[in-house]
Amino acid sequence: MEKTLIFSSASEVRFRAVLRFIVPTYLTSLFNTLYTIVDGIFVSSYVGTNALAAINIVYPIVNVLYGIALIFATGGSAVAALLIGSRREEEANRAFSVSLICSLLLGCGISLLFGLNLSPVLDWLGATPATMADCQTYAIWWLMGAPLVIGKELFTYFIRVDGAPTYSFLTALAGGICNIVLDYLLVARLDMGIQGAAAATILGLLLSFCMGIFYFAARKKIFRFTTRGLTASLASRCMVNGVSECVNQLAIAITTVVFNRTAMVFAGEDGIAAVSIIMYLQFLVIGIYFGFSMGIAPPLGYAYGDGQRDVCRVLESYARRFFTVAPFVLYAMTYFLAPLGVSFFAQPQSSVYTLAVSGMRLYGLGFLFSGISIFCAIRFMAYGKGHLSGIITFLRSFALLLLFLSLLPKLLELNGVWLAVPFAEVLTLLVALGITYFDEKRGEE
Repeated sequence: MEKTLIFSSASEVRFRAVLRFIVPTYLTSLFNTLYTIVDGIFVSSYVGTNALAAINIVYPIVNVLYGIALIFATGGSAVAALLIGSRREEEANRAFSVSLICSLLLGCGISLLFGLNLSPVLDWLGATPATMADCQTYAIWWLMGAPLVIGKELFTYFIRVDGAPTYSFLTALAGGICNIVLDYLLVARLDMGIQGAAAATILGLLLSFCMGIFYFAARKKIFRFTTRGLTASLASRCMVNGVSECVNQLAIAITTVVFNRTAMVFAGEDGIAAVSIIMYLQFLVIGIYFGFSMGIAPPLGYAYGDGQRDVCRVLESYARRFFTVAPFVLYAMTYFLAPLGVSFFAQPQSSVYTLAVSGMRLYGLGFLFSGISIFCAIRFMAYGKGHLSGIITFLRSFALLLLFLSLLPKLLELNGVWLAVPFAEVLTLLVALGITYFDEKRGEE
């Protein structure tokens, strides 16, 4: 294994070395978001805001597929990092293999169930007569591409843990660029509408998926696929450890439906389009928090598995400094650049533009608080404490968010929809800090 993967002592930890993990991971996260953001930009520009609303209506299905991928990608790769840190490489190989098999089987099974019941599912998600045809087209492409979605996500995480974060980034970069080029050709030039956008996304995922297969076939350092020694208990361990990211995706799926239905009450289909735009733009900020946290997770996991708590403390100190400054910078950028960001999706004279700009500025207040909660959740996952990670994620992405989505719109109407996220983030932050404090105290005893 490359020396850069494990810091043998706290004195070896340097910010430049840590950045070798963080920067490629953030860029990977950024380009992963391009698969949907670019679709949104081209669809809204060349097809219309109803088609943009259709993408957002379908997206809970995509969240479910990503949730299945991430429960094994994040959980399995974190377990593998702990095993590598404790010099148990054969068990790490089994964690990789069981994660790949289980995620593909589960993902394809769920995709088939969705496909057999697509119209009722879309109706429940909020599809209207004006959006149903586009919803069906976009959903079918994603369901057919389920193995690519899941395999690509799993490969990305395990390639990073295998000691090649740059290659992991390149797989996302290649897929993202492919998606952009094909969106231009299929949507802007060939006028294929939402079908062209969906095809561009799936073909971009296919390229990333193939690059992942090539890595594990020809360039791998540690991980090798095996069918020997795979157990249900190991699969369960990987699943439990990755439950927070699965919860996050499933929660996004459910809360997106609630967001859409609530916005529909106050602003009709323009409200759903505004929700779509805000969801796209928030990925760019949350991606920074997520990319930083996931980037620092492998060295945290290696050090924790190797019993080097002093290394963990130094790495955590970098995180504390980052999350002391970054939230204020990012919210300031959100506030002042919201008009520019929204203009990529909607014309400045449109009602969708006005709704999205004002909504983004209120919704973005949550960025002041969400970063630390995200780091706390991923930190626990890196340490093999997925149950604690799951509690934090469940609160911020689901329970508290639904609570405030049910209360605030009654008092503040559409503004209450946007403010539900900041309110949920504040309370989640308090809980995350409390769980972290008591866990550390218990560890010292």
